[in-house]
Amino acid sequence: MNRAHVFLGSLLLFLSIPLHAEQAIVVRLATVYDKPSSVSEQITRIVAGSEVEIFERQGGWKQIYSEQKSVIGWVRSYQVRTVYSESVPEIKTEPDSRGFLSGLAAFSRRASSFFSTSDSSRSTRTATIGIRGLSEEEIKEAKPNLVELEKMQQFASSLARMTDFIREGKLIALEIAHFKLKAK
Repeated sequence: MNRAHVFLGSLLLFLSIPLHAEQAIVVRLATVYDKPSSVSEQITRIVAGSEVEIFERQGGWKQIYSEQKSVIGWVRSYQVRTVYSESVPEIKTEPDSRGFLSGLAAFSRRASSFFSTSDSSRSTRTATIGIRGLSEEEIKEAKPNLVELEKMQQFASSLARMTDFIREGKLIALEIAHFKLKAK
């Protein structure tokens, strides 16, 4: 009977996993939440370097599945990076360096939910992750174009190229004093 429950539970978990998932890696310690809100229930934590799958994006959140933890939940977007064939995201194993003020801000967000009259499981805050000029749908569907990135990198300069440019152009550094604008 116990094996039947484990089998049925595993089957239900498998059936609840969406079919179109992106391979990703956790780039810093991530708290997994039940819903895309920092005031929802915390399910577990996933360590940096863990492989996950991303199913959905909502604002500054990504819904992920961790096979290692057998869990589906929501993490903050900056904690997870999609893995592409040639790119390996930088993994930050050290503690979050944003320090005391970041912790204070998180505490403030949690504390504000005590005084809210709205449904505390749903955050009314808007994430600022995104690019102006793109719709939410365009941001959700965006994928990096690594071929175009390589083309752009050919325009990047180096210290050697800049030094040659300065020498060939006979450029010199000039000290220019600041000037004050006249009031109108």
